Amino acid sequence: MAEKATCPELVDVLNENECLENIAGMGNNVYIGLKSDLAAPLTLTGSTYSTPTFKSGKGLYKVEASDDTQQIQGSSAGYRGGFDLTTNFALDSVSETGGKLARAINNQDVFIIVTGKGSDRTQIMYDPNIKVKFDNGGIKTDTGAKSGDERKTTFEAKLNGVLYPNLYVTDPATEGWDSLLASKAVGG
Repeated sequence: MAEKATCPELVDVLNENECLENIAGMGNNVYIGLKSDLAAPLTLTGSTYSTPTFKSGKGLYKVEASDDTQQIQGSSAGYRGGFDLTTNFALDSVSETGGKLARAINNQDVFIIVTGKGSDRTQIMYDPNIKVKFDNGGIKTDTGAKSGDERKTTFEAKLNGVLYPNLYVTDPATEGWDSLLASKAVGG
């Protein structure tokens, strides 16, 4: 039997209790995982998912994104409709490697982890039953027209119908997110 969903308790949100640097943006590292590589679905406690664990030989894939392009937005889907999440990131290139990344994540069931910046926590685009999708135009390449133009590949991922406007993930206990890279996995 499914657990009964309960709303979080309302609390006062006071400036004196919010001693945070409110620096916009996220960190430069984006980690992408395949849901099929997970040893078990992540568990959600409040708005925070557990640290992913992977099948033998599997792990995350790291994308060092362009400076100041990572962004996560949450928006209400209306009364009792949950929230829709959007994550943006970019590469400072149009390349064969970026093209392969684009095709792989456009066509597979992925989740996305974006590291925090400043005091911000690591966030995740994940739901065990809902797919992260790149809508029509969600992945774009632009070679630029003249030599002064920027070459960019931009990604805009969507996850609709989740419980919170931002979803967090527990950082690995030691060695950081790079310790979960598929390239460092043993076995398989």
